[in-house]
Amino acid sequence: MLSLKNVIGIFIYVNIAGWLLMLALYLLSSAGLTEIHLADSGATDFYLRGLLLNLFILSVFFYYNSRIEKLKNTTFIELLTSLFITGLVTNTLALVIYGAMALSTNYLEAHHQERWLNLLYHINIGLLIIFLTKAFFYWKRLIMHQKTQNLQRWWTVFEYALLISLLFNFFEFSFEDAPFILMLGALELLALKSFNFKWVVYLNAKEKWQSILLLSFITLFAIFFFQTVINYGEHNYLKTHLKHSVYVIAIFSFVILYTIISMLVMVFNLPTTSVFEKKLEEIISFQKLSQSLQAGDQEAQVYGILLDSAVSTASADAAWLEITDEEGTQVAFLHKGVEKEEIAKLKRVIKRHNTRRIIDATFARNQEHDPLMDELTEHGFKSMLSQKLVAHDHQLGNLTLLKKVKDGFDDDKKVLIKTFVRQASISIENYRLLARTIEAERYKEEIKIARNVQKSLLPLPKNLTVSKNLEIAAFSDSAQEVGGDYYDIYPIDKDRVMVIVGDVSGKGTTAAFNMAQMKGVFHSLAQFGLRTERFLYYANNALANCLDRASFITVTILLIDDSAQKIEFARAGHCPTLFYHHKDEEVKYYQGKGMGLGILRNKMFSDHIEMQTLHYEEGDMLLLYTDGIIEAMNKEKEEYGYERLQDLILSNAHLSPAEINDKIITDLNHFSRGMPVHDDHTALMIKFKHKEKEADDDTSASE
Repeated sequence: MLSLKNVIGIFIYVNIAGWLLMLALYLLSSAGLTEIHLADSGATDFYLRGLLLNLFILSVFFYYNSRIEKLKNTTFIELLTSLFITGLVTNTLALVIYGAMALSTNYLEAHHQERWLNLLYHINIGLLIIFLTKAFFYWKRLIMHQKTQNLQRWWTVFEYALLISLLFNFFEFSFEDAPFILMLGALELLALKSFNFKWVVYLNAKEKWQSILLLSFITLFAIFFFQTVINYGEHNYLKTHLKHSVYVIAIFSFVILYTIISMLVMVFNLPTTSVFEKKLEEIISFQKLSQSLQAGDQEAQVYGILLDSAVSTASADAAWLEITDEEGTQVAFLHKGVEKEEIAKLKRVIKRHNTRRIIDATFARNQEHDPLMDELTEHGFKSMLSQKLVAHDHQLGNLTLLKKVKDGFDDDKKVLIKTFVRQASISIENYRLLARTIEAERYKEEIKIARNVQKSLLPLPKNLTVSKNLEIAAFSDSAQEVGGDYYDIYPIDKDRVMVIVGDVSGKGTTAAFNMAQMKGVFHSLAQFGLRTERFLYYANNALANCLDRASFITVTILLIDDSAQKIEFARAGHCPTLFYHHKDEEVKYYQGKGMGLGILRNKMFSDHIEMQTLHYEEGDMLLLYTDGIIEAMNKEKEEYGYERLQDLILSNAHLSPAEINDKIITDLNHFSRGMPVHDDHTALMIKFKHKEKEADDDTSASE
């Protein structure tokens, strides 16, 4: 199957061959060679010339018809420019031919003159057909812009009728003959039915002026060619007369008529072009704002689009846009056509007169004259339009437009600017909501990470079993995703264990990371087996360099000596230690003095620490906890308190530490009755069991 390129090549060769055959026929007939073999040489020459002319016309016709698909993406101005260049080249060559023909009448003999003129005339025919056919199909491209089915149908009929009219090239009809008149009239009517000028609407003012200029030249080119057809038709010695061709005359009429009407349509459209262009700019501006609502543009880009759109739509001479956050702090300021220093002066003038207007409205003063405009005039402006950017009843900013003419903002402009501002406000608010959503998601992710870090800082339940003589259980719940309560156990040797419970000031991730620092300090110092007051002293020195000035940590530190059944403990601003005496069935709080770590950051800290010593027996229990338990509140704003905790331990002393912790949690929930917990709450319960080794030694001694 032949490709489009090959088809075009064949058409070009046929085109050239047809034209050359037409010239060859003329040369043969002028030399009298055809008369040797043909009886009726005159009729044969005429029909043969008609056939070759039609062959040439058809080849040019189908060549340009095949290229029209490539013109779909070509702009209207580019089409007209291309046709103008073709017309300029063909007309220039035609003028040269015309001059050569004029010179030949003065310098050549009669029989040579006839041959020379026919040769030049046939070259002119080729130029004319090329120009007319190209114009015909270029106008088709314009006419088919936004075509309807009915228009497509009429155009198809017109094209077929044109091709049928080529049959008239085998007859020598004149303008006075009925068949010629009827066929030409039918073609002209079909051409008029096929006219379409929708493409003109899509030209702006500049393009319309360019088109009028180009069409004027194209009209002159077509008229010049038409004049050559009429003039050359008066010479009887010319072998081919185009004035007898219905096809050529019809295309001439179509091209010239459509060109002239197109120019008239443009001229009549020029007064309204600027209005339509302005409306189009407004639509495009609104579209940009709408697209910014959906696209991935930054919030700052919306500011620029709003300011540019408002200035362009209102034809403002100056403008500025202020954007504020939810607290009213200015986050962006854009201006156009006026400097910041001048804006500051104008804002003072506007603010002063706005205050005056409020006073006038309060006291019902009626002022027909607006003094604000007088002061604005001193700065070179006579009109002002101000619009607030509002979303969900809070102000996002303010847009101010200024013009140097009085009453420069009509109602249409005000409505349009208000629409722009409303659309921009929605866009800005959506960006901020999106930013807050992203920030919330980022915060959730950070909280998740911090919570995992916090969990890793607390010892696992299996790690609480450090001695068979100590039964230890603990729990810790956070008021937020991440808390600041901390507990840990560090076995120093086979008999001594260090236990700590702490509460970092604040909540959330900051408290959790301070808790991590406390863990590092605890593990660093616990391995040395320091006495509790020395431990707190060194811990305070270490944390003083880590915590910020507003943070502190309260802790209770225990040093349990299982061999001596003795507990050394000290508190640094933490809750009192609760101790249950199994033998006496008595619960007692041990307070002692102490100050939180990080509050006093010098050597005087040791003066505020008190170490206490306590001996325990089998069945005794000790509870370390944080203030979140004591300070838990119910709906009546009543605190859980020390007494409730004391009574709970006393009534459940027969249970294991883990079971007692469950009782504490259950009782807290029952007490608060669904009220949210406002602080982290942690508890670590230790129950002292019977020492098996000592029991065996006592049995041996008695024996």
